[in-house]
Amino acid sequence: MLDAGSSAEHTRHFLNGLAAETVGPPSLVVLTHSHWDHVFGAAELAVPVIAHALTAETLGELAATDWSDEALDRRVAAGEVSPEHAANVKEELPSPRDVRIALGDIVFQEGLDFDLGEVTVQARHVGGDHAADSSVMYVEPDRVLFLGDCLYEAPSGGYTVEQLSRLTDAVLAFGAELFVEGHSKTVLARTEIDEILGEASHGAAR
Repeated sequence: MLDAGSSAEHTRHFLNGLAAETVGPPSLVVLTHSHWDHVFGAAELAVPVIAHALTAETLGELAATDWSDEALDRRVAAGEVSPEHAANVKEELPSPRDVRIALGDIVFQEGLDFDLGEVTVQARHVGGDHAADSSVMYVEPDRVLFLGDCLYEAPSGGYTVEQLSRLTDAVLAFGAELFVEGHSKTVLARTEIDEILGEASHGAAR
């Protein structure tokens, strides 16, 4: 499984969808990065969590964080998080909320490969402005690259030339034909990814 959902309910909904398609539950989950909407559901899976070292480090910090309404409001007031972040957490997990954070069981630095029989999956750390710990997963022979949120802007907005240039090289080096972003409902072709990266480069801050 790639990413774990934004809550236990979100993850159960996904597992129920698998069951409806007579697909068994996942035996592992790989996290693309440590943002809350990708990791809060991992504890519901009760399977080993695979994460980049930076992601694993942040999971420990998330586990020690107070997620009450009051604490969220304090972080917004202090400028530590955006009002949108707090509102999204409150919407997904109504108060009083029980946030359980699954820590990383298998931690990698550059990458990790998975032999699934007729399919090979490569997890690779690529970084980027959105999250320094961003990783992607490349599926062969399908030539599909799951991007997580790596191509999105920094949480504060915008891109930097250095980060975007390095990220572009890393993403295109896989030779993928199809691309799946973390929050997109469509599968993108290489031409569409080239267009997205081109637009981003024009707006990148130097």
